[in-house]
Amino acid sequence: MNKFYIQIVLFILSIFVYANNEAIATEPALGEDTKPKLRSPYATPEEIYEKNKHLSCHCPNNTHVLEVMDEAMQQLEYHATSKDGYKLCIENSGDGISYYKKKYDDNTDILKINLNIYASHQYDGIVNRIWDPKSPNFFNKGHVKILHEYNPNLVLIRQFCEQDSKYYHKYFYALVKKAQVRKPFLFCFISKDKAIIAMTSVDIFDANPSSKEPKNPIVKKADSFCGFVNPEDYILCKEYKKIYVNLAGYLIEKKGDDLEITYIESINGYSTI
Repeated sequence: MNKFYIQIVLFILSIFVYANNEAIATEPALGEDTKPKLRSPYATPEEIYEKNKHLSCHCPNNTHVLEVMDEAMQQLEYHATSKDGYKLCIENSGDGISYYKKKYDDNTDILKINLNIYASHQYDGIVNRIWDPKSPNFFNKGHVKILHEYNPNLVLIRQFCEQDSKYYHKYFYALVKKAQVRKPFLFCFISKDKAIIAMTSVDIFDANPSSKEPKNPIVKKADSFCGFVNPEDYILCKEYKKIYVNLAGYLIEKKGDDLEITYIESINGYSTI
């Protein structure tokens, strides 16, 4: 669990560094009387979309993609807020940290990390940071490349994991979506204080076939989605192994002056903790 605590400490430190950078960026120049505007060091989804517009997917019907990610978002929110079947592994109320694990079936584990920090004013910046593929990811680290853009809040990525084997590198393809959560019983109203970023793997053919047919026990609709990408030459060698994300992502919510961040992870053949 030492790795887990190191990740949490680095994340909290990054929050304070972000706050200091934001404060410096908002200081007015000498002699200026105008109120300065906040400048976030992380790109917004719209800015990322414009930068990668050449990767836009022009499929006439993306209904299947939307259905897969609607299910992923629902499952992410459910597991982030549910206590059913989750076993508490670590809790430190003084630091606002708790870590849970759930046995979903015989071959599937779901990890959950909950973190409360006094940083609600940094909500937008943290959401943008998590979404930005070029920024360090708090838990699920690794190099990320956007392959297709469906809209500013829905992309297909390839991510290489931190190496955990001396024999090969692991990587995965996943659809990733970001959305503000709709308020309960007020479905026409979208909360500005609660966001979900969810990802789930889909079957992508890249000339490096998996030894097993992917089956997602959590996001069922992901099994029926398949696609093709042009493989990188180095992926074709035996040193790269394709893995699958059942479900991973974040629920980020303002609660008064606090910011509650819940991370969910279920990846076949890999764990970041």
